[in-house]
Amino acid sequence: MDDKEKKSAINNFAISAAIGAGAALPLTGFIYGMIVCQGCNTGIMGFLGRIFVGIVEMFLTTITLGCPINNEGGTSSTNLRPYVLIAFIAVTAITYLILSRKKKKTENAK
Repeated sequence: MDDKEKKSAINNFAISAAIGAGAALPLTGFIYGMIVCQGCNTGIMGFLGRIFVGIVEMFLTTITLGCPINNEGGTSSTNLRPYVLIAFIAVTAITYLILSRKKKKTENAK
């Protein structure tokens, strides 16, 4: 591996880590909201309700940095930070693989 390939790999990892850091909290909050939705029945309205609650929890989880508000008093016993770490690693790995595959395709096309 020469210096140009190392620099490209480090650059791809840095971009992937930045994307992972920006997407981990909202993604975890959305999934949490989809799972925790109370009163979301089956059918299309239940599915739309789950999506709406997921979007709301996406913003709340991002604002509270992984401890979403569970009730009107503002207290929370839910800690999503371990899941945020898992989401960060997964998003970073997937993004890195996509970027490195795209780089190889452009090099092979030349």
